[in-house]
Amino acid sequence: MDELTLMQRARQGDSEAFEAIFDAYHARIYNYIYRLMGDSEDASDLTQESFLKAYRALARGDKPRNLSAWLYRIASNICLDVLRRRRLIQWQPLENLLAVLGVGGARSPEEEVIQHERQSEIERVLAQMPARYRMYLILREREGLSYQEISAITGDSLDTVRVTLFRARERAREIGVQLHAGSKKS
Repeated sequence: MDELTLMQRARQGDSEAFEAIFDAYHARIYNYIYRLMGDSEDASDLTQESFLKAYRALARGDKPRNLSAWLYRIASNICLDVLRRRRLIQWQPLENLLAVLGVGGARSPEEEVIQHERQSEIERVLAQMPARYRMYLILREREGLSYQEISAITGDSLDTVRVTLFRARERAREIGVQLHAGSKKS
């Protein structure tokens, strides 16, 4: 069954249709939230909250054009609200964000140690970034979403997505340079 049919049936109160939506997107939304929040309990709770909000919105008659982008947007908004309330940003390793700072994959034991050190540095860099920049980087680098998909999720124009990603990458580089320079002085 296609997404449009599932959404129509879910709007009409078909719990099996919404369960199919949940099954199709649960793992992706959970992983996205986990990377934003850095905690598995938070990820579980916020994933459930995201799907509950989506279920209620469909019951109210919401008609999202792109189900995937709509679910990511709900999850993003919930996470950003929590982060704003906490004013504390945590971070977990993001292997795919190694590309942000131009770090490649490692294979030998020596390269594994180097990769681990670089990954730790990336974690420190990203922990200092604004939540919005982190969100954009996760959506693009980790989730592999296109600029158009990020635009649909965030509600920002394509130009805003491009500019924000550029600024996020630049900020990551600046923080990385500052951390690297600071560690040399120690």
